[in-house]
Order: sequence, then C-alpha cells, then structure tokens
Amino acid sequence: MTDILAPFIAALLLAYLLEPVASRLTNKGLARSLSSIVAIVIGILLGIGLVLVAVPIVENELNSLRERFPDAAVRLYGLIYPYLIEAGLPVDDSQALKAKIIQWLQGQSSAVSQTVFATLQSGLGMIAAVLGWLVLVPVLLFFLIKDWSNIWGNTLALVPSSKRSYVRETSLEIHITLQGYLRGQGMLILAMASFYCLGLLLAGLSSWFSIGLLSGLLVFVPYLGFAFSLVLAMVSGILELGLLHGLIAIGIVYSLGQFLESFVLTPKLVGEQIGLHPLAVILALMVFGGLLGLVGVLLALPLAACAVVLGRRLIQKLHDDDALEDGSSKD
Repeated sequence: MTDILAPFIAALLLAYLLEPVASRLTNKGLARSLSSIVAIVIGILLGIGLVLVAVPIVENELNSLRERFPDAAVRLYGLIYPYLIEAGLPVDDSQALKAKIIQWLQGQSSAVSQTVFATLQSGLGMIAAVLGWLVLVPVLLFFLIKDWSNIWGNTLALVPSSKRSYVRETSLEIHITLQGYLRGQGMLILAMASFYCLGLLLAGLSSWFSIGLLSGLLVFVPYLGFAFSLVLAMVSGILELGLLHGLIAIGIVYSLGQFLESFVLTPKLVGEQIGLHPLAVILALMVFGGLLGLVGVLLALPLAACAVVLGRRLIQKLHDDDALEDGSSKD
C-alpha cells in the first residue's frame, strides 16, 4: 500500500508547489495545458539543479577522504606507536600500516564496484520501481496541475452545502500555514547555509563553501540532515585540521549552528507558522517516515502542519458545539 500511495502523495505535494506557477502563466495568456508543462519543466530543472549541487559536493568529500585518510591514520598511529612498543605488542611500522590502508581502500573501491554491478544485475525490481516513479509522477503531476481548480471544485461539491463554507475556511487556513512553512524553510536554509559557510571558513576548512552550502540545504530534512552534515564536516575537519583541532573547531561550529537553528531561527521562522513542539516534530518524522520511507521524512512537517490545523479546527468546533448546547439548555 505504501508503494502505491507514495507516488500519489509526492505528485500531490509537487502539484501544490508548482500550481501557482502554472496559474501565473495561464493569467498571462498561456494555455493551461502548456502552462502545466512549463511549470513541470521548471520544477524538474530546479530538482536537477539541487542534485547537481549536492552530488559533486558529497563525491568530492569522499574522494578527499580516501586521499587523506592514510596519512591521517599514520599520524594518529604515530602517537600511540611508542606505547604499543612498550607494551610488547606485535605492531607494524608507519609505512607498512599506510601501505595496508591504501591496499584496503583499493579493495573497498573494488568491492563497491562489484556490489553496484551485482545490484544492477539483480535489482530489476528496484529499477522498475524507479522508472515507474519517473513515468508515473510526471503524468500524475500534469493532470493534477492542469485540472487543479476542477479537482478542488468537484471535491468541495461532495461536501454538504451547510458545511461547505467551513471546509473552505479550513482549507484556506491549511494553505496559509503551508505557505508560511515553505517561506520559513526557505529563509532558514539561506540563513543556516550562510552561517555554516562563515563558521567553516573561520575554522580553517578548505572546503568551507561546499560543506557549508550542503549543510544549509539539508536543514530541509530535520535531524537526519544535520547528522549527515555533522559527520561529513567532522571527518573532513579531522583529516584536514588534525584530530584535536578538527574535533574542537567543527564541534563548536555545528553546536552553535544547532543551537541557532533549534532555539532561535526555527521557532521564529518555522515553528510559529505550524505550531509544532520539537517532540511533535520527532513523532511526525517517525510516523510518516515509517509509513512512506524517505518521502515520508521529507513530507513529515508539511503533513504534520496540516494535521495541526485540522486538529485545531476540530477542537474549536467541539467547543462551539458545546457552547451552543449549554446555551440551549439554559434557555
């Protein structure tokens, strides 16, 4: 069921994001079908742009890690080598250790290549699923954007006329909440990318811009994005700046970044828009991630924001009904 629903949910979210673009193009005189195609192309180009930014950064850092790791391991080994000799343990000298590490890394690269090849041979189901997404989501997206107003109008027509205004008001509140969330996330990403770039530059990391930019972009994935960014920056910092300097410098930058994000910027830019407690954020990530996988992690906060609005409206409706019953009983 999850595999079936995930493409539809992803297409619905993308349609919600791209429909305003299509509407603006339609208002300028472009046919709705053509406007929908142009909006989808713009969305695809933006997605490709993000991938082209993120993938080379990760690949560059992994290559740098492979090049620097042997020397860094030898330096660390040199610190404990005298103690190992004193303890009478059979140990290799530094050059022998470095040769073994390089041989191991080459073996790992070969093993990775073999694994990828085996996966491509045996993973026809996975490839079919990916192709299904690549074909199904754009088709769903086109019809959702093209017929957005009709779909919404027909959906609203299913609601009894006495409740229609209430549903319209609720959907408008959800729309305003999601707009605020997306606007806040955009400002948060920009602010955190600037902070991490500046912090890593002051720390002395040569790849300050690439890692800082990636750390800012991954703010969009709560907690998991920070964890990945921290590990990547910590490994790069240790290999480039040394064990103690790297741990302290990167630790300070990312500790301050997490404090700034969690206690200053997120509550102001995002939290006030959706009204979610940090515990509710973690719960939403676990629930939607368990249901929809990676897509669920990405959609957790928007879906939780919708749930908050619906819950708030429901509670308000219950209170209003209770007040009406109390007033009727007094009369």
